[in-house]
Parts: sequence; structure tokens; C-alpha cells
Amino acid sequence: MGRKTKFGFIILISIAVLFLFATACNFAKEPERSSEPLVTTGEAKPQVTIKVYLGTDFSSKEFYKKVNEAFTARTGIQVESEMVPGAGNDMYKKVDLDLAAGGTVDVIPLIQPLILDKYVKKNYLLPLNGLMKTEHYDADQRFGPYLTKYDGIIYALPEQVSTWAVFYNKKIFDDAGVPYPPSEWTWEQYIETAKKLTDPAKGIYGSYMLDYDIYLFMLAKQHNVSAYKADGTSNYDDPLFMESLKFFGDLGNVYKIQPSWKEFKTQKLTWDGFMSGKYGMHLIGTWYTSILTNDADFPKDWEWGITQIPTDGKGTNNFGVTYTYAVNKNSAHPKEALEYVKFRAENAALMSGNIPALTDRAVQRKALKEIAVASGGSVTVNDLSKAFFDNNLGFIQEKNIGSAATEYSNIILSEGDLYLRGQRSLDDTVRAIKEKADAAIRKELSVQDD
Repeated sequence: MGRKTKFGFIILISIAVLFLFATACNFAKEPERSSEPLVTTGEAKPQVTIKVYLGTDFSSKEFYKKVNEAFTARTGIQVESEMVPGAGNDMYKKVDLDLAAGGTVDVIPLIQPLILDKYVKKNYLLPLNGLMKTEHYDADQRFGPYLTKYDGIIYALPEQVSTWAVFYNKKIFDDAGVPYPPSEWTWEQYIETAKKLTDPAKGIYGSYMLDYDIYLFMLAKQHNVSAYKADGTSNYDDPLFMESLKFFGDLGNVYKIQPSWKEFKTQKLTWDGFMSGKYGMHLIGTWYTSILTNDADFPKDWEWGITQIPTDGKGTNNFGVTYTYAVNKNSAHPKEALEYVKFRAENAALMSGNIPALTDRAVQRKALKEIAVASGGSVTVNDLSKAFFDNNLGFIQEKNIGSAATEYSNIILSEGDLYLRGQRSLDDTVRAIKEKADAAIRKELSVQDD
């Protein structure tokens, strides 16, 4: 190699070293890069939109918009509501048809455990364990006893936990000169209080209850009487189930402190009827705090109070459910759908004025504080705590979960309807419920054996 060639080679090596050194220095000065993949110039990152079932009765509610907007702001995932007609359980008539036909709406709200149970048995839902394990998401740690599992499989995450309480309209109490309910009381006191509040001339009832199945057997639940016998058959012939059905019917038909079952059905009274200001007390789940603190969607000109559910002095259990969200097994975007389910489970209850189904007691306490603030002075944290947690009541699942659970519930409602309307005797009604529930249980078990 000649002298000029050697000299040129040295020059090139020097330039290369300087270039590498300068590049390394510049790299060290650059801020930490995102772990997100780079997008090639001219390409747009694909935008995912997931669909969520929403009953038309809630389609205009600001809360749902607020939750979805917060989720999109955090994740970039768009949310589109799939409107279905109906309020409460009625919305599932359309959802059932969609899912049976292989519908692909990504996220399914499950307002009570019987619907979750039915959809698991019909194989409509995506098991979440695998996806959550991939993302190192510990659902047990976050939700603990509020999780529902089927042989260890998780199909839904709980957004909120709802126990039961008595909400009351302070204005109706004040106008009638009746003291507010005590923190602990009996069903006898409830009835006597409701009688004093009832004023037919003003169209005011002292009590308001709905057409949910739990009302037809709530005394049995307070005594922790199972709806199933040890051999798996219906236990509806237990005397406490008969007593429960009669007790509920008497509230409207005998004591006339609330609309009778027949009036409720024929007049098509609504689940949010208490907000009309025509009822003194409402026995309902604690999810109702989100309604009472939502002045935008449910305006009112009266203050409200809360106290614990009455008892008969012997059966002292409270009852309740969790409100959950699940991913459709046919979802085209299961990962993004799970992100939405997780977001709702961790945030939506606090955003709506409900009690989150989280094991973190500090978060639950925060929820009580926010409800108290949102009530505008109607209730205090202490009022809420005594009604929900800090009392001498036990807690059990309000739904009868077991073989043919959904059919069992429907049988109680359909057969109970005849008694509550005065079209059949109490004995015949209880007998019919027992016989038909047993038949449904046998049918389900025979299908499983096949």
C-alpha cells in the first residue's frame, strides 16, 4: 500500500470514529423513547372502535357519555353504544336474540348475577383468565370476594357492589310530621311508618317497591334459607318462602301502603318512580345513590335520607348483588373490550356515585364521601356507612344461584303474579312454584348428563 493510500485510509477511519462518537452523544441526549411502535410516514395508526350494549332508557344519560369519554381519553379506543329497547331486565330480550344469532357486540353489561349465570351456561362469554394473565392483571387482588367464578374461570368483572337499604323522602316525612326512620328498625315499624305517610288524597304512598324477584322471598333471604334443598331440588315449600310471598303481597293488598302488584303492572310504574316525589320510602339496592345524586338526569326539589333494611328481629341478613361487565366471545376486539371492562370495574362506580366492588376499603370510604358531597347535604358519610356496612346485618347473595337459576326466578315471578293479583291461593302458588322449579332443575340436569 502506497503512502497516499495509507494516508487516505487513516482519514476515512478517523471520520468514521468521529461520526460514531457524535451519534452516541446525540443518542444519550435524546429523551426516552416511547415503547409504542413507530408509525411509517403516511400511515395512520388504526383506530379501534368497540361496541357496548346500552338500554334505550339510559341512552341520553350524561353519566354513560362521561365514562366513555374518559376511557377514550386514556386509551384512544373509541366506544359506540349499541342501543337495545327496554329498561332493566327487559333490555335482555333483544340482547338474548343478538347473542343467540352470533352477534358481535363487544361488551355486555350484566346487571345481576342471574344474567351472568345464564350467559355463562349458554357459552356467550369470553373467559378472561388468559388475557388477564398475559397482561399480568390480578383480578383476585383487586376485587376479592366480589368476583364470581365458575370452576376458577372469570367471565366478568364487577363494576359496583349493591347492598339493600331504605331511601326516604325527607319532605314527605316533614309534611306528615313523622320522625325520620331510626338506624335500626323492624318490618313492623316500617309498615306503621308507611301508614302514617300514605295520603291517597295527595296521591302519596308511604312505600315503593318494584317487580324484582327478591321482593317475593326477601324474608327467606334474611333468614339465609336456601332456595335449593340438599338434594338439589327446589326448597320453595319451606314455610319462610310462603311467609315472604304473603308479606310482600300484603304491603299493597292489605296494608295499602304502596301500589299493589296489580297496580304496578297495569299502570306500568317505573323502576325510578321514587324520583317522582310521590313515595315516602323506597326499599332498593344502594346503586340508587347514583340516581339520587344525579340532578342533571333526575332533578328533584326535596332532600333524601337513608337507613338500613328492616328485619323481623330473627333473620338479620342484608342481601345484594354485583353489577358486572363481560366480553362477548365473538368480539372482534377482545383485548380492547377487556380494557373497557377493566376501566369500568376500577373507575365507573366512583364516577357515578356508587360503591365500587374493590377490596380497597380506602376507595370504598372515598366513594361514601363523594356520595355525601354529591347529595348536597342530604346525607352524611356516617349515614351511608351505617346503612351499608357499619351495622349488625350479615350479607348474602340476593339471587338464587344454582341449577336452572334463571328459569327458577322466572317461575317465581310468573306463578307469584297470579297470587299477587288475587287469582290463586297462596298454598296453590307455592305448590306450583315448587313443582315447576323441580321440573326445570331435572331438565337442566338431564341435558348436562347427555
